[in-house]
Amino acid sequence: MNESDREVSRILLNFETVIEDHTAYLNELENLIVFPEPDIEKATRLIRKMRRVRRELSQGLDIITKNIDNVSDLKIKEEALGLVNYLVIVGLKDEKDMLTTLNNYLKGKGIDLQLDKDIEQITSIINRISHLNF
Repeated sequence: MNESDREVSRILLNFETVIEDHTAYLNELENLIVFPEPDIEKATRLIRKMRRVRRELSQGLDIITKNIDNVSDLKIKEEALGLVNYLVIVGLKDEKDMLTTLNNYLKGKGIDLQLDKDIEQITSIINRISHLNF
């Protein structure tokens, strides 16, 4: 096992918890935006949690991106690419869509939680990792 294998493997192990948190927060966000009058305090707390998790995802994805070409263990490589694929197609895309919906609703009410920055950050993350071969 080379250094790239170890780095990516370490991230994959850590990502189990991060992905679970991300999925749970996405579910909370989805539940929040289906109500006619979302709870602003709850939305603010949730956005903070999601930003923390997104920062962890971004850092881990950067490590995967930098090391994936040098990973020699095919199992690790497949798992990493599958995870990245999931995040691009489902996790981050859903988060971006839901944040856009929430942002539009809140702006219509005159409230700005600066979600435009979150949406830009998600787009940036997707762009950075979308070049990987799935």
